[in-house]
Amino acid sequence: MIIRGEKVFLRPIRPSDFPKLAAWSRDREIARYVGGQYPTRLEEYAEWHRRLQSDRHSHHLAISTHDDVLIGHIELDHIAWRSGDAELRIRIGEKSFWDQGYGTDAVRTLVEYAFRSMRLSRVYLRVFTSNVRAIRCYEKVGFRKEGRLTRPGPDGRLATILLMRITRADLAARRRGGRRDPRAEAKAG
Repeated sequence: MIIRGEKVFLRPIRPSDFPKLAAWSRDREIARYVGGQYPTRLEEYAEWHRRLQSDRHSHHLAISTHDDVLIGHIELDHIAWRSGDAELRIRIGEKSFWDQGYGTDAVRTLVEYAFRSMRLSRVYLRVFTSNVRAIRCYEKVGFRKEGRLTRPGPDGRLATILLMRITRADLAARRRGGRRDPRAEAKAG
């Protein structure tokens, strides 16, 4: 399965991606925003990948440019099929692709896929308030701020986490120029 966006395509993770994924996990600048969610050692990735493939409550994809350069990883996790909820996470590991719209396109592409093909109704995420680049990306796609939590960050100090979400109705309203459809909102809620 390949999901095409304007700048990226989302594809299954391949074993040939493991070295880059492991390198990104060891990079302090990248890891400070995603914590210890991913293995750091290359030899751990085969087992990690096997577990993901058998988990119907998560959907992990590689982010590649249209010429198949791996630049990141995106996922829907904690998929609750009955309520239609899922948590989104993303990391753009190739720093030369930061601030060029690749992350925004990957998030938009996966959110549209989640609502259209997976029939989900709500996608939410957690982001450190210090991660201004990510917040800007999520807001461009249509995510709205819902609340805040204070938790220990990756460095052990207290950090503020912003809770954001987008619904199928929110995305449909953005396409209509901001006008909300009460029927679509009732179905999404």
